[in-house]
Parts: sequence; C-alpha cells; structure tokens
Amino acid sequence: MNQYEQRINKTKNKIYDAFIKLAKEKPIHAMSISELCQLASINRSTFYHYYGSQYDVLNELSNQFLSTIEKKLLESDFNDQQSVQNKVALCFEYAKNNSELALLLMKNNTDIDFASRLFSIPMIESLLHEKTSDLSSEEKKASLSFVTHGAYHLLLEWLEMPNNISAQQEAKLILKLARKIL
Repeated sequence: MNQYEQRINKTKNKIYDAFIKLAKEKPIHAMSISELCQLASINRSTFYHYYGSQYDVLNELSNQFLSTIEKKLLESDFNDQQSVQNKVALCFEYAKNNSELALLLMKNNTDIDFASRLFSIPMIESLLHEKTSDLSSEEKKASLSFVTHGAYHLLLEWLEMPNNISAQQEAKLILKLARKIL
C-alpha cells in the first residue's frame, strides 16, 4: 500500500471512529457533518471528498462488515457441519472484535435492511433455502423468518453479554437450533 492509500485509510478510519462514537450518542439523522468532522479532526471538504452524507459512511461501514463476513464463509464446506460451525464461529469472533460496529448495525436500526442483507449473503441464503426445499411456500417463509430472526437476536444478545460463552459455543448453539427447526 502506498502513502496515498495509507492517508486515505487513515482519514476514513478517523471518520468511521467518529461516526460510531456519535451514533452511540444520537440517531444518525440528528448527527451533523460539522460535529462528525470536528470529532474526526478533519475539515468538511475532506469529508465531502469521500462522502455525501453520514448515511454514506453508514452504508460503507455496513458493506465492509457484511463483505468480511461473506469472505469468512466462502471457504466453508457446507456439507461438513464442523467446517460450517468453525466458519460461523469466525464470523461471530469478527463481530465480537468489532462489537461497537456490530451492535450499531444490529441494534440501533441505523440500517433497517441490515438483518435481511446479512441473511442474504449467498452462502447463508443458499444453505437456508436448501434446508427448506421440501416445504410449501408459506412454511418456507415462516421457517426462514423464525430461524433468521431467532439467530439474529441470539447473536445480538451474545454480543451484549459481558461474560459470555465462546464464539465456537455460540455458533454451535445457533446451528443446532437452526437444524432442529429446518
């Protein structure tokens, strides 16, 4: 990575950090670009060089988070339950290591499509649809809704708990419950 790219990454990371800090204090629509820039120690023209609004920052953070999850899952052999569990655990560890961002995206309704985008990651979507192929359309829709919302909320609760079980244990629990339902 050259110096120019390093400067861009450093600036964007300052914006990300400021955005996350502000988003914990107030809703995104109440966040001003001026206060975001002040907290990031950048000027407004620098911000507008990269983004049009605070929603663009949110979108980029959300896309990066989901892209990382997808990359971690791509190497899984979905026919091997242990491989799947290990990859899901890696995703959970990533979420835990980035818990401020994960909780912001999952809990604060800043990105109302985040849950559906998470479960629309091709590897996850494919696995879920494969497991429900023998169900009627209504049963499939209900089963997928039940599993995805349940898994989403279990993950959210796990991220919020201070002394929680390991990522491997949480992955095992969620996958076991999903298998029983599907």
